Amino acid sequence: MTMSSTDTALEEWAAAWSAGGADRLASIFTDDCVYQDGTMGVLTRGKAELKAFANGIFAAIPDFAVELSSRFTAGPWAGMEWIMSGTHHGDLPGLPATGKPFTLRGASILELSSGQLARCTDYWDMVSFLKQIGAMPSE
Repeated sequence: MTMSSTDTALEEWAAAWSAGGADRLASIFTDDCVYQDGTMGVLTRGKAELKAFANGIFAAIPDFAVELSSRFTAGPWAGMEWIMSGTHHGDLPGLPATGKPFTLRGASILELSSGQLARCTDYWDMVSFLKQIGAMPSE
C-alpha cells in the first residue's frame, strides 16, 4: 500500500463513518477484516459483522461524524487520531437514548493489506461520553 493509497483509505474511513454508510465503510476493508471497538468491547470479524456494528452506531447516532486530526503509517501499520461527534438519539446496548450531543477524541491502530484495511482497533474515552450525554455526573 503506497503512502497516497493509505492516506486515501484513512480519509475514506472517516468519510464513511461521517456519511452513515456501512456499505461504504466495509468497501475499504478486506473480506476477512477484524474491527474492534476496544472501549465498547465489540469485536467484529468480516464485512457482514462490521456492517451490523456500523448500522447500530448509525441508528443510535444518526449525525455521527469523524474528523481526522493526525495520522501516520509504518509499513503495514497505520495510526490516526480523530474527533468523533454526534447526538445520542437512539439506544445503545445498556444505554437508553438521551438526545444529548457529544464530542470526543480517540485513536485507531490499523493493519493494512493489499490496498485495504485488514484490521482496525478504536480507542476512546467512555467516561467523557457518559458525562456529555448525561448518563454520568459531571465533576
